[in-house]
Amino acid sequence: MKIIIVGAGQVGSSLSINLVKEGNDVTLIDKSLDLLEDIADKIDLQTIHGNGAHPRILELAGAHKADMIVAVSKSDETNMIACQVAFTVFGVGKKIARIRDLEYLNYESLFADESTPIDFTISPDLIASNYINKLISHQGTHQIFNFSNNENCFLNIIYKEKDNEEKSIKFYQSACEKLNSQICAFIRNDKIFSIEDGDELEDGDELLFICKEENINDIAKIFKKNKENKRIMIAGGGNIGKHLSDSMSGSLQVKVIEADEPRSDYLSEVLDDVTIINADSSNEDILLEENIEHMDVFCALTNDDEANILSAMLAKKLGAKTVISIINKISYSDLVEKQEIDITISPEDLTMGALLTHVRKGSILKAHSLMHGLLELLEIEVRDNFKSKVIGKNSGQMNLSENIILCCIIRNGEFIFNTSNIILEQNDRLIYLANKKDVKQIEELFE
Repeated sequence: MKIIIVGAGQVGSSLSINLVKEGNDVTLIDKSLDLLEDIADKIDLQTIHGNGAHPRILELAGAHKADMIVAVSKSDETNMIACQVAFTVFGVGKKIARIRDLEYLNYESLFADESTPIDFTISPDLIASNYINKLISHQGTHQIFNFSNNENCFLNIIYKEKDNEEKSIKFYQSACEKLNSQICAFIRNDKIFSIEDGDELEDGDELLFICKEENINDIAKIFKKNKENKRIMIAGGGNIGKHLSDSMSGSLQVKVIEADEPRSDYLSEVLDDVTIINADSSNEDILLEENIEHMDVFCALTNDDEANILSAMLAKKLGAKTVISIINKISYSDLVEKQEIDITISPEDLTMGALLTHVRKGSILKAHSLMHGLLELLEIEVRDNFKSKVIGKNSGQMNLSENIILCCIIRNGEFIFNTSNIILEQNDRLIYLANKKDVKQIEELFE
């Protein structure tokens, strides 16, 4: 597939590297020569220096032969115009744009072929806010990803020895089966393992489940993680903090600490039932004054990784029950997660997952990026076409890598967890966990 990517920042660079490794023909456009040279040193792809919204630059990139354009530059306007030009001048079939300013998303008619022809918009701030909201709504969860129907979920819960005396996975598997759920794998020391008889859990293991969203809280209770969140403190009133506090203010007590005075004044005007504090969130006296020890959740959501880490660690030390922090640098995330900070969020990982859903070939309905891109969670539909390689075949005889885990089959809305001898039918949906390097096998099998 020939793909043009506009923007060589974190997301554009990561996406380019992933797509090139999978055999796609990728051209990357950016105004920064330094960014282009950095990525050219890492991987073999075509780079073009210039404005990705300009017809001449898109022509140089081969837009007349492109299957897709993904515009993820820092400028919303550049991304929108790049898609407009790619479609109007060159007839590019699929157009994806990253839109940061949530105001644009309030007008659905803006993104249509007769106005601004964009097939899919990706808003990192909105994705991150909705994701954090879901974690807060389901206390004790570490990750939650929905599949295409929004009812079925992938769930990650971290096992803590201090909360649970029982170590046998079989014990927890039996309890989960009563809730129409199953543990499909677990992560230990950054390695993924399928479930085998006799497995025993260790402190810090990440248990991966397939379940219905309506059963998440009951599953959390099995692991003694059933406390209801009532009081939330947010450090940072930017787009993510603003959207998150607005969405939660009707049901929870919400406080926002924002260091910038004009921004604080603005938030006070536009947010109802939210307490706005103009202060430094890493100031111990301020946190104590605002009763940090009574907070169920503290979220550090500024644009500064270091500031987020410091304020989250301080909040935990002062008694906040759960601390969540946005951290963009993987090295920082690996350093603090599972220790001082309960949950780290990477907007880049979340954005990559949203992009992969639209970029993946074959019959992939949903893709999520896990473990900083090393692992992917895929939902695949079995489609009836003349070249189908899977209809009528046994699910256990797909000749896929032994590292690929088939978590379950969804048929007529019901989970099938025992997949060893299931004959695949049209419209079946398969949930796979796969290492990044093995995804191409799945794409080719279900194309």
